[in-house]
Amino acid sequence: MILNDRQKKIFEIIKKEKSVPNKLIQKQLYISESTLRRDLIKLEQNGVIVRTHGNSSLIESSSTESSILVRVQTRTKEKHKIALSCLPLLSKNESYFVDSSSTAGYVLSLMTGLLNIKIITNGLHNASLITSNPNVNAQVHLPGGIIYSNTNSILGATTVEYIKNFNCNAFIFSCGGISLSSGITEASLEQSLVKKQMLKNSKIHILLADQTKFDKIFLCTSCDFEDIDYIITDKIPNEHYIEAFNKAGVELIIAK
Repeated sequence: MILNDRQKKIFEIIKKEKSVPNKLIQKQLYISESTLRRDLIKLEQNGVIVRTHGNSSLIESSSTESSILVRVQTRTKEKHKIALSCLPLLSKNESYFVDSSSTAGYVLSLMTGLLNIKIITNGLHNASLITSNPNVNAQVHLPGGIIYSNTNSILGATTVEYIKNFNCNAFIFSCGGISLSSGITEASLEQSLVKKQMLKNSKIHILLADQTKFDKIFLCTSCDFEDIDYIITDKIPNEHYIEAFNKAGVELIIAK
């Protein structure tokens, strides 16, 4: 579902305040109580917020993935820049694992002129992006498994088993968080297990992560810095990360 302009404004207010009285949202946007209620119900149904006793709160948890609805419409400029910086690493006649992240989706939507590539992704939205891109000649593989509508992901043991059939040139992925103590983490064990298998069955590992991912730790560790070849982000991280990346042999790319 795509948010209309009013719903985007409501979401931005809630995202900024984390938790906000509904009456305050009404006052700021000059909308009726019934209109606000309908919009809040729609946002809650799509896993964006939770409504409690006259308040609306952003869903944030180290063990809960954020909705794809939130991710595809958040930090769009930064993700676009990161995706553009990833494109020079890609080539025709190659095979790629791509996770279900919105940032990886930006890469798929920007691919041009790549011929005879193969994409294996567990993201329904990302599969749609590449198959609808007229500038790419791609064969797309979707694994079986359980569809998680909130994140538009296909996950589970069946998914992992399907991924084992492929050996790809590269893995393009994002993450829940990056930290010096825990490495690359995810809120979902199921997502983490899929990414671990994609990492294992690919030669080059390209992590796409905007600056908000740093200094965050989620429930499950997917990999360490040593498992990554490239990290593409939109802002130079602090010197401790740079030292850790250098030690691990990671090439850091700052998107311009």
